[in-house]
Amino acid sequence: MHRATGRFRRQYEELPEDGRALADKSFGPLKNNPQHPSLQPKRVGVFWSARVGLGHRALAIQDGDDYTWVWIGTHDEYKRMIRRR
Repeated sequence: MHRATGRFRRQYEELPEDGRALADKSFGPLKNNPQHPSLQPKRVGVFWSARVGLGHRALAIQDGDDYTWVWIGTHDEYKRMIRRR
């Protein structure tokens, strides 16, 4: 199962329209198939990182088969965030 935190939802709303459209396209298939490979997730420390188009990334924390999406933003913000961890 995939779910999003309030913070993630707020960050999603702050994305430019094209960023939200890419996020919708990337996350959309998960509604019907939680294992769909559309996000191309990879492990980054304690997080799972997912590509949202070329310019954005999203981070999740995994708990068993469940993923909680905790952050979404630009690739530059992502690089800064990962360096701090």
